[in-house]
Amino acid sequence: MISRFFRDENANAVLEFALFVPVMIGIILASADLYNINRMRGVMEQTAHNLSSILSNQQEWNIKSFDYLVEQVVDVKSLGSYSLVVSKVNLDRTMDWLPIYRGELDAACPSKSEGNRYLDDMPEEDEDVDNISLIVVQLCRYTDSLVLNSGLLGNKLMESVAVNRLLYHSIILDKPLSEEVGVEYE
Repeated sequence: MISRFFRDENANAVLEFALFVPVMIGIILASADLYNINRMRGVMEQTAHNLSSILSNQQEWNIKSFDYLVEQVVDVKSLGSYSLVVSKVNLDRTMDWLPIYRGELDAACPSKSEGNRYLDDMPEEDEDVDNISLIVVQLCRYTDSLVLNSGLLGNKLMESVAVNRLLYHSIILDKPLSEEVGVEYE
């Protein structure tokens, strides 16, 4: 009976179909996961760049307007749970204050600074220039809610970094933001 099954053309077609379906389902799931991750990567890059562009043109920051700006620029519906780090970095890699942290995920973004020193790559550097600063916006989230087949890709950290030159070297912070970043309120 088994030998007759393997000689029958219909049985071979059924067997080939049964072997082909799981492979096809796997390819479809992997393609959907990669599409979702790449779409989210684009959303994150656009969000980080928009926030960096807006902040780089402001000379005075207060906590209410900062939080409102983050709330308006970071679309939680499409982005989901995130971690946001905003740093002011001088061209000599020194930081005038500690980074500002926002988002539901605590410490999801890898640290790019140690104390008041920025450690990551910068688009430009000059130790002799002391009146130019950069704003660095780092946006992070995990892929767990994006993938259909988490066993295939796992839960990975996605990170987007945007850097813009500040229009004003000195940023005036209000009292709550000054306390948050560890500088004296002026």
